[in-house]
Amino acid sequence: MRELTFEDARAATLGGLVFGAGGGGLERGLEAARSVFQVGRPVLVELDELEGDDQVMVMTAVGAPGTTRQLVWPRDGLRALELACEAWEGHGAIVGTMTAHPGAFMAGTWLANALDPHLAVIDCNANGRGHPTVAMGGMGLASSTDISVVQAAVGGVEDHAGHVEIVARGPIGIVSDILHHASAEAGGSLLASRGPFPVEFLREYGAVGAVSACIRLGEAMIAAEGQGGEAMVAAICDTLGGRELGRGPLRSTDVAMRENWDVGTLEVDTGSRLVIWVCNEYMAAEIDGERVATYPDLIVTLAESDGMPTPAAHREPGERIVVLSVPRERIPLGAGVLEASVYRDPERLLGIELVTHAGAS
Repeated sequence: MRELTFEDARAATLGGLVFGAGGGGLERGLEAARSVFQVGRPVLVELDELEGDDQVMVMTAVGAPGTTRQLVWPRDGLRALELACEAWEGHGAIVGTMTAHPGAFMAGTWLANALDPHLAVIDCNANGRGHPTVAMGGMGLASSTDISVVQAAVGGVEDHAGHVEIVARGPIGIVSDILHHASAEAGGSLLASRGPFPVEFLREYGAVGAVSACIRLGEAMIAAEGQGGEAMVAAICDTLGGRELGRGPLRSTDVAMRENWDVGTLEVDTGSRLVIWVCNEYMAAEIDGERVATYPDLIVTLAESDGMPTPAAHREPGERIVVLSVPRERIPLGAGVLEASVYRDPERLLGIELVTHAGAS
């Protein structure tokens, strides 16, 4: 158990930005982190410090990361957690929360923990890298129809599409589809909470140590600050054990919102034809038609100028970028990415094969 500091939160924000392949927005993530430490000091707890029947709630978001209008606020995340806790009927005590997956927003999800000293930040995620669908963060439950999980989602603004609060109970896959549809109706994004999940389950199926992994990466990035883009690229690549797939100007971007996902391709002129397939996350990379990385490998694009990642939806043609790939074995992963069924939507939207390359079954 350790009391977190703002420097930890800053490191988690930077590391989460990479593990989330640019998702969340760096400045917005840091602003959210600052607000957390204005109200309290959350505590990070490892799973081994908890009892097996202690319960943990997942904090997440639903929608497209490329959404530019602010449709959700910290109070929406707090309200979603409140609604999910109220709807839960089970045994054991809810002792903390964890993030569904990393992003620059990670430290902002600690607000509930800063406000309530009885809620620890758990050093685990549903998945240790960004994922495009809630089902991928289902920790192996996405295709289970006999397990019921509470999910709540809140967000939207009255002068746009209206503010909504949704509470649903049922199989993760079905309810997640409902919340994704609701996020589209609300304008593109909602904050959500689901669970709770017992610690014993998380030890086997969660991405154990995912918060610490983000902090370690962020600390390496902070050490490289001010030394130029090459130093930042090296810090990220060396810390994660990744490799550079190529670098050069972004030749074309064909990413648009479809069914409330950011979907399309990026093409980079590296001397070869490097194509990256996008469905909210970078799902696959090909060099001259040969597959060289597939989700859940981490594919991340960094600006050559400063070494920092941004989401696929915010890349511009002509920008010089560096493409890195980190093998899945180097990433804390939840069991959800090993279910073949969770690749259904990305394969349908992209029209490419993912399951076989991902090793899912």
